[in-house]
Amino acid sequence: MTLRRISNSLVTRLILFGIALVIAGAVGRYFLLAKFIREDLTAVVSAQQLALAEAVARDVDYKIVDRRRLLDRLAMTLPTALLQQPEKLQAWLAERYQLNPVFSLGLVVADTDGKIIADFPRLAGRRGSSIAQSPDFQRARSGKAGIGKPQIGPFSGQAVLPMGVPLTDSRGTVQAVLIGITALATPDFLDRIAQGRIGETGGFLLVSPRDRLFVAAGDPGLVLKPTPADGVNPLHDRAMNGFRGSGVTTNAKGVEELSAIVGVPSTGWFVVARLPTAEAFSPVERVRGLVIRHSFTAIAIVLFVAGFFIRWMLRPLHHAANLADRMTHGEIPLEPLPIVRNDEVGHFTQAFNQLLAKLSNSQAELERMAHHDALTGLPNRTLLADRMQQGLARAQRNHTRIALLFLDLDGFKPINDRLGHGAGDLALQEIARRLSGVIRQCDTLARIGGDEFVLLVTDLADPAEEGVARLAKKCIAIVSAPLQLENTACTLGVSIGIALSDGSTNPDQILIAADKAMYEAKKNGRGGYVIATDAASLTNRG
Repeated sequence: MTLRRISNSLVTRLILFGIALVIAGAVGRYFLLAKFIREDLTAVVSAQQLALAEAVARDVDYKIVDRRRLLDRLAMTLPTALLQQPEKLQAWLAERYQLNPVFSLGLVVADTDGKIIADFPRLAGRRGSSIAQSPDFQRARSGKAGIGKPQIGPFSGQAVLPMGVPLTDSRGTVQAVLIGITALATPDFLDRIAQGRIGETGGFLLVSPRDRLFVAAGDPGLVLKPTPADGVNPLHDRAMNGFRGSGVTTNAKGVEELSAIVGVPSTGWFVVARLPTAEAFSPVERVRGLVIRHSFTAIAIVLFVAGFFIRWMLRPLHHAANLADRMTHGEIPLEPLPIVRNDEVGHFTQAFNQLLAKLSNSQAELERMAHHDALTGLPNRTLLADRMQQGLARAQRNHTRIALLFLDLDGFKPINDRLGHGAGDLALQEIARRLSGVIRQCDTLARIGGDEFVLLVTDLADPAEEGVARLAKKCIAIVSAPLQLENTACTLGVSIGIALSDGSTNPDQILIAADKAMYEAKKNGRGGYVIATDAASLTNRG
């Protein structure tokens, strides 16, 4: 038996089919089992993360409250007469500081004009300086005690947390402000944040939503740095708006993490316990490896059993195939193959002959299917490439320009997830219908991916940018109109990247430029468009 006959043998195909079943089962287990384990791990690890975050948040809250209470007690017991006697006030602060030195960078008293009249321990340049412009001082001066903004201390050069409380006389009039200053790196203060570890690569963050700052972090480079801008980390955005709980998100560095968020009541801050999913879900990878190893064993069994049993069962089919092969080589006259039995083999032969008769009639339909999207009926990527080539050639010949609008739907995945893929298909068909209504007959609207459309506009005269900008706005407006799917009102958006060409580029270059511009539009908040004047220059519109 030659290699060709072996490769074309039904026995070989059945063996391969058996192997395919084994592989399909393995793939199913590989993904479904991993999915279930991942879901269970997410629940378990999230609960652990929340417990760790709650413990750290309680610890931070206790230390903040403890300092606030101490500052309040000092304010109540400080004799106002000492405000006129700086040296005695200095000695009074020193005595209290030495009894309970929780404010590592000392205690400071400032008069109502913001001038520091006493401090302990003494720091060069601090006494006699003015803090009148500080919002934290102004708040305490108005009679409101509170925690200041974490900042770099102007005299210590360290990251500090100030707390201020007003010093009032018997009538309640503010006479001065007492300030306690703690270095964020003080031992036994925020060390559980800075030094705490979760697993091998996880850790904690302490965030001030009011100040939009990282107060403390396991990564020293994040301390007192601004929090990510809106849209970079969705779970962080929810936490900044009050969400407390857990979820999976991608941080500003592009690392997927499982994060738990717990508030610190006394400050309005929140603690984030985070662990990269690569570590959290490492058992999933071990299970996948086990599935793969067992699949190889199953494939070996299929090869052994099928190689003998199936060949014996299909011996009549081998005889018919041998006759057909001899006819092909002219060893015997061409004649219809005898139907030995009216079974699956005979039915297959009849169906095969009917299929040959219909091939010519199906050619046109196959041609259409090769160039059009089956769901929307729009041109596909192949036909789009041909039209782009024609448009570029015509633009170069006529000294005109073409524009390529790369449209990516915003909010399409939730429709699939919530209403199902059937509703998603209806949404894509409706969007295709709407977009087709805003273009010229000479333009081309194509669907090139799941929720990605490309609009090719040709024969543009200058100023082309204005025309395509108006067209992009029309597309955004018509896509954003509400959809009725499954008796549910749904809303989609669209982000559009636009590339223009005078015909001097090739289709791949202009498509890549439009694609990059679309991603820029998404980064800018979605629901807008970006015009790429060339592959390296982007102009934002929204």
